[in-house]
Amino acid sequence: MVVPSKKTKKSSGKTLINALLFVMHFLVKNGYLVLYNAVSWVGWTYVLAQTVSELAKNQGDYTKSYDNIGVILKWVQTTALLEVLHVVTGLVKSPIMTTIIQVTSRLFLVWGVVDLFPEVRTHLAFTTMTIAWSVTESIRYAYYGFSLLNIQPALILWARYTFFFILYPLGAGSEAILVYQSLAYSKGYNHTYYLVEIFALLTYPPGELLVVLLHVLLF
Repeated sequence: MVVPSKKTKKSSGKTLINALLFVMHFLVKNGYLVLYNAVSWVGWTYVLAQTVSELAKNQGDYTKSYDNIGVILKWVQTTALLEVLHVVTGLVKSPIMTTIIQVTSRLFLVWGVVDLFPEVRTHLAFTTMTIAWSVTESIRYAYYGFSLLNIQPALILWARYTFFFILYPLGAGSEAILVYQSLAYSKGYNHTYYLVEIFALLTYPPGELLVVLLHVLLF
């Protein structure tokens, strides 16, 4: 009978501890990400449901959309800053620059255009942008959440790679219209900011298209 040496027992103990730590880390990490995606899905689905519901209630009057959903949209989108943190800390494997561009371009719209210039809130483009964003994000967060559970519903997979070709032009076009509409007000607000908006208007749609395409295809 061979009796394990103290060295062998110590090595086995360390291996067991390391294995337990790995499992705990995996469960905590995945549990947090599943929760984050679930909460984000609820937020964006609520934005979509409220937008459509209010449009129906007001017989298609889109001028009231911001009053009904604007503040919630602003904060639901702002929580996406956590996605930059997820990449920086290694919780999620995704290119840092594409994540930053995606998040900051949206924040520019909700805080730097719609929040800063109330005059553009009643434009149809705000409503179409909100619908495009909320449908896109509801699908995206559902896809990520299920993927973490090793589940891939065919309908969500199909929607993720099909709706993009409709939702991107709708969303990006609406964003560009809102920035353009705000130029009349930003010029009087601050000349430098006015120039920043012109630069954004001229550059972000094609750049964002490239970023989103890469993100959809690779992740």
